[in-house]
Amino acid sequence: MDTQRLVTHAFMSHKTGLRAKHLALHKAICVMMGWDTVVPQDTVTWVPQVLPHAEALAQKEDLILWPPIAIIHNISMYDDNPQNWKVVSMETIEAFLRGKGFVTGRVKLCLGKPADQSVILVKFLGTFGGLGDAERLHKYLSENNRGRAEYEKVKSGSIKSSNIGETDQGEQVESILYGYVGVADDLDKLDFNSKSWSLVKSRKEIDDLEKAPVKTDKSR
Repeated sequence: MDTQRLVTHAFMSHKTGLRAKHLALHKAICVMMGWDTVVPQDTVTWVPQVLPHAEALAQKEDLILWPPIAIIHNISMYDDNPQNWKVVSMETIEAFLRGKGFVTGRVKLCLGKPADQSVILVKFLGTFGGLGDAERLHKYLSENNRGRAEYEKVKSGSIKSSNIGETDQGEQVESILYGYVGVADDLDKLDFNSKSWSLVKSRKEIDDLEKAPVKTDKSR
């Protein structure tokens, strides 16, 4: 069954007890393919609508991993010459994050995939505060040209010589760390345990929940 037929089936299916799961599958595949997930109420049959690149990217970035996970890449490990690889311990990365003020609560660091020290996962608490910490780190790295877009450029090219000095602390460590908040597309970068405990949530829905007025029990 090709992708479009699968998505059409998921949208058209009204099997009792499975409607919500079918619609969730429909949305997930549409996001992956860059198709519009919004379907008019009066639609009888579904036809994919390809979104402009910017809209498709925004749609993907809305589906974040939960609890929040920052995916950190040590780009020195992409150097063609193994002698230029710089292994940075998780303790050093955590010290860097706390020193910069990106962590205000408890976090857990572990190896991602591949487990060769090139990918480090920073797991934040599943709270508004934890998400805020993760997004401050995401914004900082992006503004300093070490975010997702820059990482993809590094990944698609071939680093001939990193010319990176010792990675004991400070800017020397920072210069080889690229990262971003994980989204649904990043599940393959998670280790088995992290993937088992991770959910995918809409960032917009989390925002709406945070902004919702607190309900009080008027009966008391």
